Amino acid sequence: MYKISELAAKVGLSRTALLYYEKQKIISGRRLENGYRVYSDKDLQRLRLIQQLLAGGLTLKECKVCLEAKINRQLLQNRLNTLDKEIAQKQQSRHLLAAMLGEGDLKSWHKDS
Repeated sequence: MYKISELAAKVGLSRTALLYYEKQKIISGRRLENGYRVYSDKDLQRLRLIQQLLAGGLTLKECKVCLEAKINRQLLQNRLNTLDKEIAQKQQSRHLLAAMLGEGDLKSWHKDS
């Protein structure tokens, strides 16, 4: 079990963000007799999954739907296609920067673009 501050530190989010996620029913803390909120390993894993989905371009609302096993395959396919394009653009930029540093051939980069 994790206190809210411990969970926040583990996932790199603020206490406020965790309270918002709880209000949205993404995680479900419970209160101890002393009033402290505690969270489970399940909550920790859900938060880590959400962080990955958000990094993949999904909105918080879309993440919640995925967690509820109501996955929209077309939505995910669209996000995957967008992510693939972004990765390709980043790789192209990386090749150019490497070539400018003498770690690659500028001519080959120019041909690829």
